[in-house]
Amino acid sequence: ETGIAHLANRSPYALSAGQQQRVAIASVLVMQPQVLLLDEPTSQLDPVGTREVFATVRSLSRRGITVVMAEHKLEWVASFADRVVLLDRGRVVLDGSPSEVLTSPLLALHQLSGTRYTLAALGAAERGLWPSQRSLPVTLDQAVEGFRDVGGA
Repeated sequence: ETGIAHLANRSPYALSAGQQQRVAIASVLVMQPQVLLLDEPTSQLDPVGTREVFATVRSLSRRGITVVMAEHKLEWVASFADRVVLLDRGRVVLDGSPSEVLTSPLLALHQLSGTRYTLAALGAAERGLWPSQRSLPVTLDQAVEGFRDVGGA
């Protein structure tokens, strides 16, 4: 499930940060929770460690475990989350799909911006280079698809 069986005989000090996070998640899974709360599980992780943690979270979600995560890496959130909730001082400000929340103009009121893909499309739209009928992207795949429409590829 967490893909860590091969780490069983290694010292925790010899593990990468991503592997340590996955071991920590596995230690909680032994209790068979229905809900798993993670507070910035990818902070201090490189892209490989981040990918490992998000892959583990996706696997858990597919098994029916609800994962609630506080996370700032919006590009990853956009690709992996089913639902995004923006909190400000303990109050729910936005609640919806990644696309709904991460492209909302209300983000700016909370000193936030969307993903880099959303920002690129907004810049392109200001110059007439983003299809007006297409919604703003929050993932790389969505951005590539939208820019292909512009280029006619």
